[in-house]
Amino acid sequence: MIFKISKDFRQGYVIASIIYIFGIHNLVAQPKTLNKGEKILSSLSINGSGQLWLRYSDLNPGTQINNNEVQDFWDISVRRYRLGFKGEVSDKIDFALLLGNNNINIKSPNTSPILLELYMSYKLSDHIIITAGKNPWTGLSRYAAPSSSNSLGLDVNFASGPFLNFQDDLYRKFSIAAHGIAGKFDYRAVLSKPMNRVSSSSLSEDAKLTYNPNAVYTSAYVKYQFRELEPSTPFSGGTYHGTKNILNIGAGFTSQTKSSQSLTSQNDTLTHGARSFAIDAYYEQALTNNHSWTLYAAYINHDIGPNYVRNLAANNIADAGTGISFNGVGNAIPVNGTGDILVFQAGYLQKFQKDMFIEGVQPYFLTQYSDLEKLEDPIMLYEGGVSFLMNGHNSKFVLGYQNWPVVMKDSSIKNSRNSLVVLMYQFKFK
Repeated sequence: MIFKISKDFRQGYVIASIIYIFGIHNLVAQPKTLNKGEKILSSLSINGSGQLWLRYSDLNPGTQINNNEVQDFWDISVRRYRLGFKGEVSDKIDFALLLGNNNINIKSPNTSPILLELYMSYKLSDHIIITAGKNPWTGLSRYAAPSSSNSLGLDVNFASGPFLNFQDDLYRKFSIAAHGIAGKFDYRAVLSKPMNRVSSSSLSEDAKLTYNPNAVYTSAYVKYQFRELEPSTPFSGGTYHGTKNILNIGAGFTSQTKSSQSLTSQNDTLTHGARSFAIDAYYEQALTNNHSWTLYAAYINHDIGPNYVRNLAANNIADAGTGISFNGVGNAIPVNGTGDILVFQAGYLQKFQKDMFIEGVQPYFLTQYSDLEKLEDPIMLYEGGVSFLMNGHNSKFVLGYQNWPVVMKDSSIKNSRNSLVVLMYQFKFK
């Protein structure tokens, strides 16, 4: 007899497992010893976060939702949620497990939790740590692995993620990484295999990502820290809210064999490797009278194959469309591709007295200039807004505005631009 396990059962099983882990937390959080006095688990910590969006957005031409053509919409959604567990088995070995998902909205209201991360780390020395498993360590630039819960604005910048959700899983890969801090240098070097995501679109003269079982992905990133040292973590934050004085300059690369394919004019299939290079700088300065500045700038060069462009729609609710624009349906934007990209971010924080409900206000501005091989003209993306901090990143509201160009299928840029406005609430605990 064959039994079919329902989605409700799977979700209930995951929830029951989480409750069970919470239930045993008080037992395993304290050191446990064997008969000979050996520790089997020295610590276990639990952390989590969530982001709720209230959004109004323009939609690209030809967008349909449930067979209804729409030009704009508003919605309430869960942009992200995370539940993580970290523990130390010994002074040299620790592990991490992370559950969660993205984009729980009117299109996908019952999306189950997934295993985002499961990896272990071994401390070879004070300067070298080896991490293996499904993890987010990667190279290229500071925001090749951006911290979504420590962002300066509404969301992360996607300029450094040309393979996002195609040959990785929400920035995570099955990888082995060497990383650490040596003096003023913070470094990471990564070797991984791309994930098996088969493209359903047919090939053309423009390169498209494809999966090859023999492909290999390598990357590295090194930054020199002139002032205070940042924590050595796989994800990089967008702002420390004036708690650190930082000046970092970094450089990195990625290289992947057999990453994309295209057709010649004679319909012969060509396979292309992918190479990217980036240099960036991050600055944060605490000023007098509870003021602080946060600045970031990056130059990124991608070569993913001829005319490759990645359109990405964060938290998209569109399910179909006529595809009038090159962007695609919904709120999709050409975020990266073969060519040159410049990114700039700036934030200014004013903190208030501690007895006030709002502890600080941080206006911010982000822009991205992309000169992509496929498009006739460079494109500009803009975002601006203000964060209202109740408890730093642990409790905050962000009111943000984004604006992007509509690119037509002939690669020309339409005169009109689309916009969205989002009010986000974020919480974190650890």
